[in-house]
Amino acid sequence: MNGPPLINIVDVIRHSFHHLDPRLINHGERVAYILMKMLEDTRRYTQQEKQNIFMLGLLHDIGAYQEEEIDSMLSFDLNDRMEHSVFGYLLFKTFSPLPEYADIILYHHHCNAQYYPVPIDSYHRDIAKLIYLADRIDIFCVMSDADSLNSYLEKSSGAAFLPSDIRWFWHSEEQYHLLEHIQSMEYQQELNAYIRDYFTLTEAQIHNYLKTFIYSVDFRSEYTALHTNYAVQLSGNIAHTLRMNADSLKTVQLAATLHNIGKISLSSKMSDIMDYNQYMTALYQASTQDVTRNILSGNVESQILKTINDSFLLLESWTNNRTINFTPSPVAEVVALSYLMSNALACQRNASLSCQATLFDSLRKKYQACNMNGSILEALEKNFNQIIAQTQAFCAGFYNIYHHMMDEDHSLNMILMHYNNKY
Repeated sequence: MNGPPLINIVDVIRHSFHHLDPRLINHGERVAYILMKMLEDTRRYTQQEKQNIFMLGLLHDIGAYQEEEIDSMLSFDLNDRMEHSVFGYLLFKTFSPLPEYADIILYHHHCNAQYYPVPIDSYHRDIAKLIYLADRIDIFCVMSDADSLNSYLEKSSGAAFLPSDIRWFWHSEEQYHLLEHIQSMEYQQELNAYIRDYFTLTEAQIHNYLKTFIYSVDFRSEYTALHTNYAVQLSGNIAHTLRMNADSLKTVQLAATLHNIGKISLSSKMSDIMDYNQYMTALYQASTQDVTRNILSGNVESQILKTINDSFLLLESWTNNRTINFTPSPVAEVVALSYLMSNALACQRNASLSCQATLFDSLRKKYQACNMNGSILEALEKNFNQIIAQTQAFCAGFYNIYHHMMDEDHSLNMILMHYNNKY
């Protein structure tokens, strides 16, 4: 499995956003495209800086997930709270490979203010203003007649936008016909060529971008905060117990992380355990699994997608006590087991002490009904306490990160609310 990256993280994110909200389809990639073309000929930034700004443009609204946050984001009210900027800032600061750029996400709508206890220098503020310009241009052209764009930008010149940035955009528009290419969808071919020819990310960067995106969904509720992480940690610990090789370990990790990416299409409104149970039911429906396949197809190494597909089939067979008609790979079985156990154990503090007998009695019955080889199950049962202890120790720290982020999110939004009420 050496050679090209196992996952095309840029296109995974692009395709995921297609399923978030009809009003946001392609918004992030269009903003990234506008920035890409404006930066193409400038020597103001290095090639690496241009790549970083491209990713900031693609992910600038990663904090917007709930319907009211998207309503806010699409507003042209300069006094809007823009809570998604706060959450996006926290995601970037905590998980992304660009934590030093997180302040740009925080200020990308309120570029001229500095009321947070978060400093931003002129270099980052200039990038935030550039992203805001590209963002408003795209939203304006979606919500209004593009022929009126010049009038809108002239009215906002010197206030919301730098006059020099507006001139820079119109120069790029004259040279590259950005708006025409966006309208005709030709821009997507240019994006694909840019990503193919100029984009380079390390495995660590890919993994961190993936975490940033996954937790933008998972961290919407205390009920879902541990779900993916618990399964990923379980799968890794089981795979290590089975002494899987490095390639298999990598496949297990990525397949477990990407397994339920189709959840981006589901409602995030959860106030109690009943809402969570409904969410979990929807998460394993065929329609949500189809979204996962649609997002990942062509964007991840074939073995990862096959592992996820086989895991879906295993989970369905276990649920219905139906004999399987294929031989699952060990990596697929580990991922499926991890999610089955995660659904049952993620919220329990002493799972190894309280429910081991019940859990394995249920699992043995499922394996027998599905006519499956039980060697992996036997190894799991033998090492259960150690695996659970390792998983819960790691997830306890992760859960602390979640609560720290939520506390900081509340604090920063209170500051923003006070600022807007005062001014």
